[in-house]
Amino acid sequence: KTVFFLFQQTLCLSVTWLTAGCKYHCDPGYLLYGNYCYHLETEDVKNWQDAEDHCSRQQGHLASIHSQEEKNLKIYQSPTGISLWMGGHDSVTEGGWEWTDGSPFRYIRWNAGNPDDYYGEDCLSILINNGYWNDDNCQYNRGYICKRRGEKRHFSG
Repeated sequence: KTVFFLFQQTLCLSVTWLTAGCKYHCDPGYLLYGNYCYHLETEDVKNWQDAEDHCSRQQGHLASIHSQEEKNLKIYQSPTGISLWMGGHDSVTEGGWEWTDGSPFRYIRWNAGNPDDYYGEDCLSILINNGYWNDDNCQYNRGYICKRRGEKRHFSG
């Protein structure tokens, strides 16, 4: 199946011949948005920790969201079920949500009734049908979104 993710803002495509005006670029398989590269993994599902480990090996982390604009990530036609892993967790202190990249957990977009810590849910997933967040069982296998800083483009002229 095809997987798309769109932002409701200007998007700079990471295609070798179509990069005019982009200050940053991403490796193939990543989508550039702002200064960050995003990779949506839908075929190789993992539990939350294994997904974070995979993103870390790619010099990133599971995705964190910090603004109204960045939350406009829309996910369509994901074959992995109802949600995808993101980098939020409250495994250190119940209710003390934090991002794996160490950035402040200030912007929130919880689905109605969440977080509810149902049977010890400590990891954050994003619901693919509406983009809202759910606290989830960290052992479930899901697709995931990795995020890493874009590489600065060096223009020669």
